[in-house]
Amino acid sequence: MIIIRRPNGSGHITKLTGSRRRPYAIRKVIGYSEKGKPRYQYISYHRTKREAERVLNKLMNDPYTLSQYTLEDVYKEWYAEKEKARAEHTLRGYRTTWNRLEKLHSLKIYKIDRFTLQDCLNDLERSETTLMRVKVLLKALFKHAVKRGILPTSALNLTDSVDYKAKVDRKQNPHNILSQSEIDYLWKNKENEIVRIILVYIYTGLRYVELYNLKPENCFDDYIEITAAKTEAGIRTVPLSDKVKNLLPIAPVPEYHQFLKDFTKVLPGHTPHDTRHTFISLMTEAKVDKRIIRVIVGHKPEDVTDIYTHLSLETMLEAVNLI
Repeated sequence: MIIIRRPNGSGHITKLTGSRRRPYAIRKVIGYSEKGKPRYQYISYHRTKREAERVLNKLMNDPYTLSQYTLEDVYKEWYAEKEKARAEHTLRGYRTTWNRLEKLHSLKIYKIDRFTLQDCLNDLERSETTLMRVKVLLKALFKHAVKRGILPTSALNLTDSVDYKAKVDRKQNPHNILSQSEIDYLWKNKENEIVRIILVYIYTGLRYVELYNLKPENCFDDYIEITAAKTEAGIRTVPLSDKVKNLLPIAPVPEYHQFLKDFTKVLPGHTPHDTRHTFISLMTEAKVDKRIIRVIVGHKPEDVTDIYTHLSLETMLEAVNLI
């Protein structure tokens, strides 16, 4: 293995062994094992040494873009420190608040801006107290990232630039469901990649992160499997209507900050989460049993008499093909 070294902490290029299409990797040391061996974070892979050097030189001008830390990576580090010094009820509060920020979990932390944070908060139907807890947690995570050198000190002010009170009365302002004319507009422009992705959201009821993280091995002809979720109800089978099948395959879903920008260009006045509420509305208007709707979108059961596990795929396919 050949290593082209640079100043400590700045990242370096290494040539990987074996037959590879992109053998030149940019990586940086992020720590050491108990035996003193370095632990690496791999940033990108390239066909030639010259290409890798060009990318690394560009990254050197803004060292924070070398970081591949997601917000979840920072949270795990921060939580591990708090776990040693906080009582269980306090830790439980951290976990509950963290789960409410699900759409931010997989985002690269250096790409999170105030617009992304504001959109996430706008989708939280919570009390003022809960929103303040969200603010405290976010502030702590960004402070930890600055302390670790993952973000510049200017990131300390990011959480203060967001309006935490605008959505206190969120329950009086329900999600803005797409009109039939807006849906018709999308179908007329279905050749656009972002439009096709939006239509898939509308006709599956998926959350942003579920489609973003979907793996090929969990995709089948008539359905997809959601195998990871913060609740048991979220782990489910999602049927694919004939309309969705006609849209496939779709392009990879962009990271949330980019997807939000693309989405609002197509549907100004709406948020991505409106597509999920539109799906529920369409299913309700089609007089689909609410128990079927709840299992498809991954909502918790209303009572113990709701037995979702007995719903057949055929039943769910019939339901989604009504809209």
